[in-house]
Amino acid sequence: MYNLAMKKLYIPIIIGLSISACSTAQSPTPSQNEALLSVTSGKEKKKEGAMQKALDNWLEKEWTPTVEKDEEIKKVNEDEKRAFTLQEYVDKAEVYSESKAKDKESTSHAEELNKLPGIGTK
Repeated sequence: MYNLAMKKLYIPIIIGLSISACSTAQSPTPSQNEALLSVTSGKEKKKEGAMQKALDNWLEKEWTPTVEKDEEIKKVNEDEKRAFTLQEYVDKAEVYSESKAKDKESTSHAEELNKLPGIGTK
C-alpha cells in the first residue's frame, strides 16, 4: 500500500519538476535579443506614412483654421498650462461640423438635381 501511494506521488512530482525546470530558462530581454534587433531596431527613425501626412495636412489646412475662428476656443487655447479635456475636443468638433454644414448648404446641388426629369419630383 505504501509503495502504491509513493508511485502516485512520484509521477506528479517528476512532471512538476520538469515543467518548472523548463520555465526557469533565461532568455534575453528584447533589447538584448540580437535576432530581434537585426530585423528592426528601435533607434532608427521611421518615415511618415501617407495616412499621417494626410492627417497632418488636414489638421493644418482645414481643422485648425476652421476651429480657430471661434472666439471661445481662442480664449481656451491661450492658456497653454491647461489640462486637455474631452469637452474641449467636443466643442471644437461642434464648431467644425457646424462650419462644414454651412459650407454644404451653400455648395450643394441637391435642388438642381431634384429638378432634373427622372431624378426629382419637381
